[in-house]
Amino acid sequence: MQIGIDLGITSLLTTSDGEKVANPKNLNKLYRKLRLTQKSLCRKTSWSNNYQKARLKVARIHAKIKDSRLDYRKILV
Repeated sequence: MQIGIDLGITSLLTTSDGEKVANPKNLNKLYRKLRLTQKSLCRKTSWSNNYQKARLKVARIHAKIKDSRLDYRKILV
């Protein structure tokens, strides 16, 4: 028997059977932090040193989100 898996944002994954696996709770904290950091980045003068620092902060948070989603996916498999 084969099933399809859809990886999403609102739920971590949804199978073709209709089963949904919720996102881990620690992602909500990271998404909140990402939203605030991106808002801060938006207020910086483009290509200034402070803009570059804020851009790196946003990139680090994106990497943390990616890593935590990958770790959670490995647990499921």
